[in-house]
Amino acid sequence: MTDYIDRQLLPGSLYRGDRDPEGLFATIPAIATALLGVITGQLLKRSDLGGYRKTLTMVAGGAACLGIAWLWSKDFPFNKNLWSSSFALHCAGLSLLLLSLFYLVIDVWRFRWGTIVFVVIGANSILIYMAPRFMDFAFTTHGLFAGVSTLAGSFAPLLFAVAVLLIKWLMLWLCYRKKIFLKV
Repeated sequence: MTDYIDRQLLPGSLYRGDRDPEGLFATIPAIATALLGVITGQLLKRSDLGGYRKTLTMVAGGAACLGIAWLWSKDFPFNKNLWSSSFALHCAGLSLLLLSLFYLVIDVWRFRWGTIVFVVIGANSILIYMAPRFMDFAFTTHGLFAGVSTLAGSFAPLLFAVAVLLIKWLMLWLCYRKKIFLKV
């Protein structure tokens, strides 16, 4: 449906000729997904609700999204490429369930061992998203770990990917230690 409307309103301007995954109407389910995230953020900011109540609300919302997505998928199947509304609800449901689990364990039960890895990434998520446009992490990794790739054999691509992630994380960690945070 969204492709049909995009073809009528934007003929000749579509990304793939006949359809555009980021077309005018194709972004509506993605916007709905973002709005579900905003609603969840507002829930988490509420000071009048306790941690268990917030967790239970997110679990109930996640289960509801998954149930509605399953029912809706009978008529409108999951389709990531189209970002169908059933797919958006499915993703929102899974995200809510995972977020509720992490919120319960980390914020309510205060079990924080090992979370610094994610705190460092989350503190500068915009920076790590934008950094590859300005920095060539692959070049740096090749320079630092040039001899390792010959020793690694068939594991070289995996080790290279891990090394790139390590370099990115170390950059974020240095920024975190120096209290440098990129904000919008």
